[in-house]
Amino acid sequence: MENLSAILTHLMSEKGINSADLARKTGVGQPVVYRLMTGATENPQVLTLKPIADFFGVSLDQILGLCSLDKKSQLDNISLHNLTTKLITIKTIASALADLIPVLMEGYKKAVSANLIKEEISADILPLLPINNANLLKTINQIQELLIVNNNKSQD
Repeated sequence: MENLSAILTHLMSEKGINSADLARKTGVGQPVVYRLMTGATENPQVLTLKPIADFFGVSLDQILGLCSLDKKSQLDNISLHNLTTKLITIKTIASALADLIPVLMEGYKKAVSANLIKEEISADILPLLPINNANLLKTINQIQELLIVNNNKSQD
């Protein structure tokens, strides 16, 4: 298990940056970065490490040396289940919207024509509603496929 100083040195070397660059890019003060680099800070705060880990695209466990930098973090079963459930909910709503949007658009146009309401929405925007909803559904399907592929790889 490597120490934080060695891990930061390695990550900074890979990115080709120095401690001043790291401080600037993460919003963590340069003196704090220096203390992390020299090992002067023995128990760094999560709020300090999180922006650094995010900048390098690693987990807190990886930056602390609790797991390898080479190991990609996997979603645990509970997180995977929660994410899948949320995606299914969004997909269900988007599917219902796909059926409702044309009816709503037609009703809106009729209400404007009958002078029941003032035209507040530009007619140019209305055709974008089903397109955006279709793109949402495509994105959800792609995310679900990626989750399935990654879950299958992690089980191998």
